[in-house]
This record gives sequence, C-alpha cells and structure tokens, in this order.
Amino acid sequence: MKAHASTYDRVMAMLKWGTVGCAFIAAIVIWLIA
Repeated sequence: MKAHASTYDRVMAMLKWGTVGCAFIAAIVIWLIA
C-alpha cells in the first residue's frame, strides 16, 4: 500500500506540473499569434 501511495503522489504531481506547463506553452503560442 505504501508503494502505491508514493506512486500515486508522483503521478498526481506530474499531472499537475504537466498541466501548468501546457497552459504556459499555450499562453506563449497565443501571444506569438496575436
């Protein structure tokens, strides 16, 4: 169970930072197009 919990925490952190990164890249692209 402990291994599962640490893996879950890592996956959630990657999803969170991936979402932030994608939003940042999208904002740059929109700024470049505008």
